[in-house]
Amino acid sequence: MLKRLLALALTAALTLSMVACGTPAAPAEPEAEGPKTTFRYSELSEIPTLDPQMANSVPSNTAILHIQEPLVRMYNGVIEPGAAESWEISEDGLTYTFHLRDMTWSDGKAVTAQDFEYAIKRLVDPNTASYYGWFACYIKNGTPCNSGELPLEELGVKAIDEKTLEITLEYVADYFLQVVSNACYVATRQDLVEQYGQDFAAAADKNVYNGPFVVKEIKTGDRVILEKNPNYWNADQTKLETVEIIVVANANTAVDMYNAGDLDYVQVPSELKDLYADQISEFFDGSNDFLRVKQDDPNVPTHNKDLRLAINYAINRAEFITLTSNDVYAANPRYVLPQVAGVEKTYGEEYPLEAYPVNGDPEKAKEHLDLALAALGCEAADINIELLTTDSEGSKKQAEVLQQQIQSVLGINITIKQVPYKDRLKMEADHDFELVFTGWAPDYSDPYTYLELQIGNAFYNYGGYNKDFNGNVVENEYDKWMEIAQTTTDKQERMDALFEAEKQLLEDGGIVPLLLRRVLYMKADGLQDLALYFLGARIDFTRAYWA
Repeated sequence: MLKRLLALALTAALTLSMVACGTPAAPAEPEAEGPKTTFRYSELSEIPTLDPQMANSVPSNTAILHIQEPLVRMYNGVIEPGAAESWEISEDGLTYTFHLRDMTWSDGKAVTAQDFEYAIKRLVDPNTASYYGWFACYIKNGTPCNSGELPLEELGVKAIDEKTLEITLEYVADYFLQVVSNACYVATRQDLVEQYGQDFAAAADKNVYNGPFVVKEIKTGDRVILEKNPNYWNADQTKLETVEIIVVANANTAVDMYNAGDLDYVQVPSELKDLYADQISEFFDGSNDFLRVKQDDPNVPTHNKDLRLAINYAINRAEFITLTSNDVYAANPRYVLPQVAGVEKTYGEEYPLEAYPVNGDPEKAKEHLDLALAALGCEAADINIELLTTDSEGSKKQAEVLQQQIQSVLGINITIKQVPYKDRLKMEADHDFELVFTGWAPDYSDPYTYLELQIGNAFYNYGGYNKDFNGNVVENEYDKWMEIAQTTTDKQERMDALFEAEKQLLEDGGIVPLLLRRVLYMKADGLQDLALYFLGARIDFTRAYWA
């Protein structure tokens, strides 16, 4: 406790000169005498949605996986039974049959295979306009159903009876059990979606729950309060009675709250790394941040490949990491997270790659710039590119360092546009950007989880990689490699094809890779079995308890 009080005083002194991004949430009410049963942690911004099929962020995914039960659960990287107590996979690897356990929703109704069928079809339905509709591409007819080319009845998902769900795949995907562990695949009640429409899941009483917790209250702009679900099939495993997810817009304020005993887990800003060196732990959360580049608009100069390569070579990623994260994050000279699975070892071990020097290469950057200027018919000073990012102080700092590096090497103009997180997500999805600071966290442990986003007709190909100015996919090598990876049954050939696709993307300057996020955190003494991993719920408190 003495260390906590000393750290609080030092942190307060450091943050007096800093402008907070928002007002800290009010401290929680003190718990009554007896064993501690509440867990509190913070998010920098409000959870965008608790609607499973509309979720599009790690905070949403994490919360949903605590209030709903997926077919299978991912716990510390291990697949475990969830709503499905057992399953079979056909010999050809294309048909998965899930057998549901006896479960109820929080209103007492039984959870059925039809609830899962409805949820998956709702995810795919183009009328839902889910950001994750593409995530059913593994299912037979998933892509044409999502685009509206085929009716939903043609989707390869079917409730055989109330306790049996059958899913047929488009192609063999050994990682499909990891896919269905994601939030967008959890069961959803059709009657409530139809009753509440756009307000579904917007308030605690506008949804029902079948996971370890239920939503007690949503205080907009402040916090989401969860309570233990006594009807959960594995309720004896849930030790916490209450969880509070508190919105604290300033990371330094969150540390102050932790030191004051008002948070039980906190991510530590990089500038405080040395102050808390003897108290922090760390883990890679899987997030891979990069610049997405507009490529299918003739009015945006980054449609030129050499200009994209010039930007890539102009950035000193090592310096960027030092200036923006105090070397907490890791510079990333490639696209795919190295920690995902390869054939026998990790992908990074089997396929090492440094597509761009981590210290940059100004000479090569200028060579590509000269080629770009000749093709564009302009001078460097004539090029103006807008960099879109979120409105946090950390994002501002990242954008300013990139702006300075690119401008100083290339002499082009970079302007910064900051918007709230939810707006940034929407603008990116609407293709309303030129450069956008974005990222991806893996949905399963395989390089495909990153590389599928850049396929020509992929939903998440927001930058228009390998598209012409009319939005049509052009013939390209990347898609050819990805098609091999989809169709071959030889694991080595498949992984080789994925590596060739990654190299092709980077040779084309299809994105601007930047960093891998390493999270520094502190957790309160006595908090046990809080699982932190780069897949599933990044903060998993389903088994957490106080000793």
